[in-house]
Amino acid sequence: MKKFGCVSPSVVQLPWDLPALLPATVRAIVVTLNVRNGRPGEHERALGNMRGATDVLIDEGAEAIVVQGVPVAARRGFAEDQAALDALTADRGAAPIVSSLAASALALGRVGVKRPLLITQYNAEVNAQIVGFCRDAGLDPAGAVGLGATNADEVNALAAEDYARLAARALESHGHADGVFLSARGNLLEVALALEASSSLPVIEQVQATVWWSLSRLGVKHPSPKGRLLATIAQAAG
Repeated sequence: MKKFGCVSPSVVQLPWDLPALLPATVRAIVVTLNVRNGRPGEHERALGNMRGATDVLIDEGAEAIVVQGVPVAARRGFAEDQAALDALTADRGAAPIVSSLAASALALGRVGVKRPLLITQYNAEVNAQIVGFCRDAGLDPAGAVGLGATNADEVNALAAEDYARLAARALESHGHADGVFLSARGNLLEVALALEASSSLPVIEQVQATVWWSLSRLGVKHPSPKGRLLATIAQAAG
């Protein structure tokens, strides 16, 4: 049985899309940093706990690790964020590690997207940082729109339908976008699949990107992929 690990900034709410995307031969294991969203200093405190979190996952058999949580990665930038994460596992066999935001940027490139429209739960300030991160990763975002959530209560009040409506409106005013990225804590797999079908554009959300990146590092092909991104693994199996 292959395993990959996820570091979650805060709580993991069930049901979660991730288990439904995993092949039978792969398990995901999760640790949380217990971030209290919206409180000063929480992200800095959580960064101090990152090494312990990655050590736990490696001790439990994780062969690759994805660090969830967009704002910290976006603030650091693509290259700086990856360097900081690599340092966490350098003396643990250099276990592959990536942020979910970087995995998403790489996934967009995998399906040929160069000008993604970014749909997020965040405000304009965080969205601007995500745009900068994507540019550092070699993308040229067509734009970024968000639902303005700044704390746990506001995030938890959002529903999948809110993102679907926002994406539909934003696509009307960003006709030059050649793909869509959905960034949120909530379960957006069904929104991504429906939007991909209706728009004929590649649509990626972070759970898909997490699974794609992890399976790619584990060398596992997906027997029944959902969406264009995971289909690239199945196609590669030949």
